[in-house]
Amino acid sequence: MSASIQLRITEGSAKGKVFDFAAHDTFLLGRHPDCHVHLPDDSFVSRHHFILEVCPPQACVRDLGSRNGTYVNGRKIGGRKEGESPEEGARRAYPEVTLKHGDRIQVGDTALEVAVKQAAPAAAVPAAPPVPSFDELNPQQLADLLLKAAKKGKAPRLDIPGYEIGKELGRGGFGVVFRARRLSDGVPVAIKVLLPRVAVKPVEMEKFLREMTITAQLRHPNIVKLYDQGHCEGIPYFIMEYCDGGSLMDFIMKHGGKVPLETARPIMLAALEGLAHAHQQGIVHRDLKPQNILLDRGVARISDFGLAKNFQQAGFSGLSITGNYAGTPLFMPREQLINFKHLKPASDVWSIAATFYFMFTGAFPYPFTDKRDPIDVILNEDVVPLEERDKTLPAALCVEINRSLSLKPSGRHLSAASLCASLQQALDCK
Repeated sequence: MSASIQLRITEGSAKGKVFDFAAHDTFLLGRHPDCHVHLPDDSFVSRHHFILEVCPPQACVRDLGSRNGTYVNGRKIGGRKEGESPEEGARRAYPEVTLKHGDRIQVGDTALEVAVKQAAPAAAVPAAPPVPSFDELNPQQLADLLLKAAKKGKAPRLDIPGYEIGKELGRGGFGVVFRARRLSDGVPVAIKVLLPRVAVKPVEMEKFLREMTITAQLRHPNIVKLYDQGHCEGIPYFIMEYCDGGSLMDFIMKHGGKVPLETARPIMLAALEGLAHAHQQGIVHRDLKPQNILLDRGVARISDFGLAKNFQQAGFSGLSITGNYAGTPLFMPREQLINFKHLKPASDVWSIAATFYFMFTGAFPYPFTDKRDPIDVILNEDVVPLEERDKTLPAALCVEINRSLSLKPSGRHLSAASLCASLQQALDCK
């Protein structure tokens, strides 16, 4: 990534500290010790006062329902009104501001200055008309545009030699998936088309695809095979094994939002077998959720290994946490907000345990409400124990899921293999 962002503290007890960001990352300021700037003695500052997300050259600051608000160039964003409780203050939209070079952020006695550094501009891959620039579209708008073009037979971004593009199978924050047919042998496949937030330079695209070749080598019965990859008009695509049963999220919804334990058991163990294989190869998924566990003839398989990490590190994802098109981080462990770039297998353990929790209960581990910023909830609230959501579940199962949802990585199973073995034992003894 050619751009970078620097934060320099110019006033307050942390004056002189400098933070440099050359890749996608997060930054927290507050009184809590886990913040990157820890200000325990400033009574104006809340526990987690604001989160700043960077994806150079983009940056966005989001007030986290602080008591006194965050000031950007003298203008207050967020903060509760006098006499207002945290819950009442959080009912308003989550206040955020896109930052630019020279902006000044003030919280209590602390001031930070933003510097955006960009290399000399290089020619970007030209967009094929009539597709607007990516900055003008959110993921759903761009996915709709791609699908509409495909139906009209005018889809340069989906013109992949050797494949006939079919109907849309699903969409998410990064892109859209289509069913397709391989013309050489008629085999059905799934094609995931990613939607970069920026115009993509050829050298960046090639580096991204090289990184993906590492995860493409994963071979396991419980991992979706990646057959091929490439890019067309600056849009990366991946040709994957087609799974006829759809996603685990689809499966959960078909069961009315809760899956019985005996039905869920083989899904859990199969998914953990696939995840354990990836962990043994040194690969962390980073984006586990029901949408990324697919079912093929009743067998669970994990999809999209390495995709989130490589897409974000390439700078293609834009502001995926604070941006106005970002999804709610429902299956994200706390450390993913605090230590964004350096996740370990224990973080995947949290996310897959959260997925199982949702499969059993139809609820999320964190006590989310529509009256509070979900990021604030993740940073400041405890997980609701599984048995409080469903008292009929076996105690041994609840112990293992609750352990895997520990807020501290050291308190969890440290790998999928460990969780798999313990879960199997718990289920055998129920």
